Amino acid sequence: RRRCPICRARIPPTKEMVTSLLSLRTMKQKLEDDNNTSSKLYGDTCRCLKEAEERVGAEWDGVTVLDDKNGKPPMPDYVIKAIGQGDIRSVLRWINANR
Repeated sequence: RRRCPICRARIPPTKEMVTSLLSLRTMKQKLEDDNNTSSKLYGDTCRCLKEAEERVGAEWDGVTVLDDKNGKPPMPDYVIKAIGQGDIRSVLRWINANR
């Protein structure tokens, strides 16, 4: 699981990760309901489900998800302005903050 670069707290899973996890759980349950547990599809589904559960993490509360498009925390506006103006000091100060 990823950690926030600023506060080092665990970052919740993304919507894509949660959707993948829930769809794999549904597929596994459907295969079990159809009594199709000896097929290659069932084995592959179980393997993928295990990997998805490891990525999401056991401590996930089941509710909190990260609503981001690229998986990275947003950069503050003043840092973007400092980069545009060539103010390296402000950028370095932000990078070294909370270390």
